[in-house]
Amino acid sequence: MKHKTFIKQIFSVIVKKIYRFQASNFKFQEVGFKLQASSFKKGGFTILEVIIAISVMTIGLLGTYAFIAHFYEYTSLSEQRLTAAYLASEGVEIVKNIRDSNWLEGAVWNSGISVGSWEADYNTTSSLSDDYDGDYLYFESSGFYGYDTASGTSTVFKREIEVCTSTTGAEGIIYASSTVSWSERGRSHSVKTEEKLFNWYE
Repeated sequence: MKHKTFIKQIFSVIVKKIYRFQASNFKFQEVGFKLQASSFKKGGFTILEVIIAISVMTIGLLGTYAFIAHFYEYTSLSEQRLTAAYLASEGVEIVKNIRDSNWLEGAVWNSGISVGSWEADYNTTSSLSDDYDGDYLYFESSGFYGYDTASGTSTVFKREIEVCTSTTGAEGIIYASSTVSWSERGRSHSVKTEEKLFNWYE
């Protein structure tokens, strides 16, 4: 009887040990699962950070590219405006040179300066004779702008020289204007210079 009781006690102790071991093993597995889930969450958060960082860098690069493109466009347009201003001023000077040549030659001061719209370059010294028809100016090998298509390089500029006389005192005043126009990136631009020419000599 005592032996049976002792065996039952031993068996009971063994069962309790096994139960406790299984319970602790289950908890360990549960903790391991939680650690894996936590690691996965941390990994996902890191990927999100990378995506955000790449997005910020992309936006920054696009902004820099837009600034550089805008700066280049502004610089190019400024250079074209400077050239156009020079060409417009030259157009009026051509008319003034014809007037001055008339004085030196003893001719009528406004000879060769007729009312109308004209094309002329630095070679024009005696009269305005070529009607304006929208021809492009060429940068010639001489370093000047003209209409020599054989030796020059085509540009984007057109120049229209307009001459008219005043309604009062027509013999003493000539209104000369020079308009240089060009297109850039689908947009039209122009620069205009105007001047009154008088018969100071007489």
